[in-house]
Amino acid sequence: MEGDLHTLKGLAVSLGAMDPVGKEEINRIITDINEENKFMKIGFADNADWMGSNPDDDYYSVPVRNREDQPLGLLYATNPDDILRNMIDETVLSGVLVTEILDQNGMVVAGNAGTKDQEKVREVISKGSQLPFPMDSQGNRQQMAVLIPLEINNWYVLSVFPQSGKRDRHIETGIGALILLSSGLFLYFFCRQYKSINENQEALLELANRDSLTGCRNFPAFKKEAERVIREENILSYAVWYCDIKKFKFINDILGYEEGDRILSSIADLFRDYGEEEALFCRVSADNFAGLHKYETREEMRSWFHNLVEFFQSRELPSYKTITIELCMGVYCMEENDRDLSIERIVNRANIAQKHVKSQPGNQFGFYNKEIRNKVVYESELESEIDRAIRNREFKPFIQPKISIQKGNRIAGGEVLVRWENPRKGTIPPGLFIPLMERDGKIVKLDRYMFEVACQWLNSYLKTGREPVNLAVNVSKIGMLRDDFVDFYGRVKEKYQIPDGLLELEFTETVMLNDDAVFSSLVSRLHKKGFVCSLDDFGSGYSSLNLLKNLPIDVLKLDIMFFRKSTDIKRERIVISNIINMAKELQIRTIAEGVEYVETVDFLTSAGCDVIQGYVFAKPMPIEAFDEMLLKKKGEALIPEDIRV
Repeated sequence: MEGDLHTLKGLAVSLGAMDPVGKEEINRIITDINEENKFMKIGFADNADWMGSNPDDDYYSVPVRNREDQPLGLLYATNPDDILRNMIDETVLSGVLVTEILDQNGMVVAGNAGTKDQEKVREVISKGSQLPFPMDSQGNRQQMAVLIPLEINNWYVLSVFPQSGKRDRHIETGIGALILLSSGLFLYFFCRQYKSINENQEALLELANRDSLTGCRNFPAFKKEAERVIREENILSYAVWYCDIKKFKFINDILGYEEGDRILSSIADLFRDYGEEEALFCRVSADNFAGLHKYETREEMRSWFHNLVEFFQSRELPSYKTITIELCMGVYCMEENDRDLSIERIVNRANIAQKHVKSQPGNQFGFYNKEIRNKVVYESELESEIDRAIRNREFKPFIQPKISIQKGNRIAGGEVLVRWENPRKGTIPPGLFIPLMERDGKIVKLDRYMFEVACQWLNSYLKTGREPVNLAVNVSKIGMLRDDFVDFYGRVKEKYQIPDGLLELEFTETVMLNDDAVFSSLVSRLHKKGFVCSLDDFGSGYSSLNLLKNLPIDVLKLDIMFFRKSTDIKRERIVISNIINMAKELQIRTIAEGVEYVETVDFLTSAGCDVIQGYVFAKPMPIEAFDEMLLKKKGEALIPEDIRV
């Protein structure tokens, strides 16, 4: 029994070392073990399940704790019913010796000795005595009994034999028989346990060192092997990398966890197949992988990553048809004095480099340095405050006016923007916190909050009887693909009684969809609910004329800052003019954003652009200031002014 208990404790430690681990995953592993285990049925119960179970049904139980020593539940094991029965029903002393197993309260766990004097048994248990004592059994026969603690589950073995004229012979024979029985049982269980341990040893070792989903090393096994390499080899020729899949939570939400698991297994295969022989890597947790790579130059390390990405993209996964899967890797090049650092700290530095480049578009790669560390520490501080900031309404709506340059430079509406008024750090620009919120999916909550605030204000504004204005609100890539996206925005619009055509939803042209049909269907559903749809940042990234040809959008927003990068102003203006003319023929309105100079306003007016948004007319302002501006400038032409440098 002690051997079974040690086996169970070893399994509990292995399960607790997995991170993260849940009840379903533990039960799946235990099912696999039970199929190969002939002598023991193993199970797992979390705290809620265990409280409702019968402890007498399970011979052994040990706690399962995670790496932080927090309880996850109890691992329990039960032998087949006949094991204990056979043990205590051995025919000894001509069949007159009977045995029971009792719990600490004197209640029968197994056996059929028919103990009658339970008060006597409880008294002996309380005294801790192991001397023979008289007791009554069924039929009021006088019996002699010996109670010996098992030291397993607080159980006791009660042996009862008759007190008669042959008492001495019985006792003498009984003692010899008990010794023989004990020796036989010891030998039997030793052999059984030896066989059981041999059968489970391989499974337990595999469980302790392998990630159950991908089959690669887990983090504890990686740490052990990496520390050996660092200790024995030239540390200067090694780098530690940390890699994950960008927006993996979003991928799970859209494609489902089954497809997400397939992608993780494919990533593990990638590192296994593409890496050098016996490549040392592991799955740390979720979509996070880490590894040790031998290199000569940093450029060689960078090339290795880009070749890795190409190799991965050459593989076929069904998800590629819907979502572009991008990898992000950070690298820490080891130094001689790193031998004294724990592998966790070294991996964390590579992770810091990964986090620094993760917000940039496409597959990304970066090396660790102290500047990156300081930046990531600051970002981590911001991340820790985001939930509180949402609850406390620290995110404030700002509006940048949109000016209709074909209708006398009059205000046509505005774009709703967001600023974070942090009570400790002051105003935080969106360029800092938006990428952080996109990374963990919190951007959806912010999108919806800002949209409702905009609807509240527009509802109040329209009730005053003033001329209607258009409000544009940004929509994140993640929020756009939520199942309830159209229903939520339509429901809020209806709640605040906003007329059709006044609310504009802006989608970035770098949306993660490769299938235009999906986006077209989404826009059509929004049109039916009275929304105007615009394509934002056209020209800043992966622009394609197919976007204009295939998507039923209403408004095209030109990124003037992108065009200004050209060295030939004449060619630049030819491109812009033709895009505007093409949009007109497709009955798409055009807005130029980021305009800063009067000269640009004059050109765009002559080119036929409909609306300008930029500092040349007005900066983003609090929503109250925008309301006041509409009141003061009612029907009045605004005069453009060059920005002050």
